Amino acid sequence: MKKNDLSLWLIELPRLALGVFIVLNIIAILSYPGGTYIDHTTIGYSFTRNFLSDLGRTFSFSEEVNFLSAQLFNMSLIWAGVIFAGFYLHVRKVFSADNLRTLALIGSFFGVLGGFSLVGVGLTPADIYLDLHIICATWLFRFFFVASLCYSMVIFRHSKFENKYAMGYLIFTFSILLYIITSELGPDPKVNQFALTVQVVSQKMILFILMAAIYIQTIGLKKLSD
Repeated sequence: MKKNDLSLWLIELPRLALGVFIVLNIIAILSYPGGTYIDHTTIGYSFTRNFLSDLGRTFSFSEEVNFLSAQLFNMSLIWAGVIFAGFYLHVRKVFSADNLRTLALIGSFFGVLGGFSLVGVGLTPADIYLDLHIICATWLFRFFFVASLCYSMVIFRHSKFENKYAMGYLIFTFSILLYIITSELGPDPKVNQFALTVQVVSQKMILFILMAAIYIQTIGLKKLSD
């Protein structure tokens, strides 16, 4: 594949995906009518009491039509999922040395599955396809955990990649692990507002870390290609 094509999939499109995702979700948040998992009477979107997937519901918890917010949120997930699947499909080509190829291939396999899972979350609004939505959301982070763990080791072993990029990816890897533990073993969000806040805030923290990790990796890949 030509260098320009790799640059498109590894640098330009991931950065564009992040920008589009942020803009669409800001509009979606501002458009969300209201209601949370516990309290259906709240107005608007709460950063500490509304899950991200609340934006993708066809009807909000306040039982109002959530058309604009749902369309923007779900489209942003589908768009990002396709781009990230393409990113992992192509990034393995950067690590073609014999001692890196197999690990990069494994990482890309799970990264592509993570991208498809992200698309799946966007295609399954929680108030219509709850079971499928939960499956996609659950496996999304498990797939990305394996992918990030593999690529942390790949970047450490690469002779031209600075170790600080591997450390950034490693922090992302353990952040995903902590989030998985929190979501599985943490307080049940149905119990009370505090438990709901713990789960909601942890979800947003892993999202911010994910976006930062992707952007930082594009910087490292750009330096590598210069």
